[in-house]
Amino acid sequence: MTDDHGVGSSAVGPRWVSPATDDLTVPIITESEPASGPRPQEHAASRRCWNPFRAVWKALSAVVHVVVLVFKIIYIVLALAVYAMLLMPGFLRMIYYYFFNKCVVRGLVYGDKPRNRLDLYYPPSSRAAPATTEGATYPLVIYVTGGAWTIGYKAWGALLARRLSEQGVLVACLDYRNFPQGDALDMLEDVNTGICWVLRRAHRLGGDPDNVTLVGQSAGGHLAGLSLLRQAEQAASGRPALGATPSWSPGSLKAFVGVSGAFDLVDLAAHRGGTFRGLLDRILAVDASSSGATGGGGGAARGVVQGIVATAGVSASEAAAAATLPVADRDAPPGGPSGPPPALPDVEQGGGGADHKHGETPLLQSPVSSPPSSGAGGEAPPGGAADAAVRGKRRGGGARVPAYDALSPLEAARHMAPDAAALLPDVLLVHGTTDKTVPCEGSARLAQALQAAGAARPVRCVLVPGKTHTAFLLEDPMRGGRDLLMDCVLGAVLGGGEDDPSVGGRVNSSLCPGFLCTLAGWVCPF
Repeated sequence: MTDDHGVGSSAVGPRWVSPATDDLTVPIITESEPASGPRPQEHAASRRCWNPFRAVWKALSAVVHVVVLVFKIIYIVLALAVYAMLLMPGFLRMIYYYFFNKCVVRGLVYGDKPRNRLDLYYPPSSRAAPATTEGATYPLVIYVTGGAWTIGYKAWGALLARRLSEQGVLVACLDYRNFPQGDALDMLEDVNTGICWVLRRAHRLGGDPDNVTLVGQSAGGHLAGLSLLRQAEQAASGRPALGATPSWSPGSLKAFVGVSGAFDLVDLAAHRGGTFRGLLDRILAVDASSSGATGGGGGAARGVVQGIVATAGVSASEAAAAATLPVADRDAPPGGPSGPPPALPDVEQGGGGADHKHGETPLLQSPVSSPPSSGAGGEAPPGGAADAAVRGKRRGGGARVPAYDALSPLEAARHMAPDAAALLPDVLLVHGTTDKTVPCEGSARLAQALQAAGAARPVRCVLVPGKTHTAFLLEDPMRGGRDLLMDCVLGAVLGGGEDDPSVGGRVNSSLCPGFLCTLAGWVCPF
């Protein structure tokens, strides 16, 4: 049987349908259905049958994953509990020192964002390092604490700050927003604001503006290192750089010291994986269209180049000598304090007239609202158009992706222009070879990348056999005796070398019995 156009009514495919209402009606093409049998979609669905074994396997895999994660969390919590109990004698002494020592100035406000606070650790007047010239001020260290971008706190640097202050160094420990209170760009903004605040007020705080060293540990090493690289990039190009708000001059620093730093974020995410990878994705998330951020890792070579890594482990003096950074002679500015901590002209008494040495002290003038200075701080005019654009898109609810390349110090160094690398200060990277949290290869790769970029100042990397992620910050300083990290930092701050008998010869008092520190190192999950 055929229709008016000679096409069988049972044919499958397009057919012409001419309505009988009017010969002038334009024919309409429609899709005809098969005369019999199921539709293609129904036919495909009928071939798919439910597999009970696959469903059971998926359910068991999910249960095993959850059980393993729970046991892993329980193990870490128990290990940390044992670790804290072993080091409790030292922790109790440090708690007393932090809250009651008159040389610790806690809670100075450096910005208008949450957790924009810092602590100052002044050298004791009886043990202050002798001034090389009359009226010289203290060498200044700006310390950015670690904490996996989630549990960082300014007090975590108290032990290193205490050791450095006992050697005549003024230490400023910065606090900053953690995730989920802020993402990586928020943390960079806080760190840049704190550095800018300290540089601008270095002389008034009692520090030497010509002898400022930036130190960062773990996640703090990532933030401090990336901040420095982005500031150099912004200063060299004259264009806003992502993560360089507010701006300050990298030439204001004498040296940068990265301790167990998370410099290779791509490798770190692959190394940790699992739940941590998902958390890191959220911490590093930016707008998908900003700064060319991608979630990939790039295919650059990741080998350790011989001649860059100086392996230490025989003695603290050898490591400190290897880490020594030669610096040009600097004239000390007149009029520095030589006794107790000086009065701070731009802070007021907190808590109804409580002494600022022990109370939280708000700042009368915010660094954001204050005009830029070209004096001691040497910071450049405020920039940050890149960060502002990213935050504007964030408020608009755009898609966000993890920016491992854009926020990785290693990738920033690999793409750094020679004129930007020439602006960097001396760089010293210290890392333990048994660090289970952050692989030490990241520090070696960063040293390689900075040298390849054309850094004008020395770039050194010290890999220390047998040291874990926490050894430099907790076990070694509490043990007493010679402290490798303190010797390395002092080598950068004071410029001591092999011909300086003081390098490697500093012996610290013990805060915790040595055997407890050794046991703590064994059970430490990091």
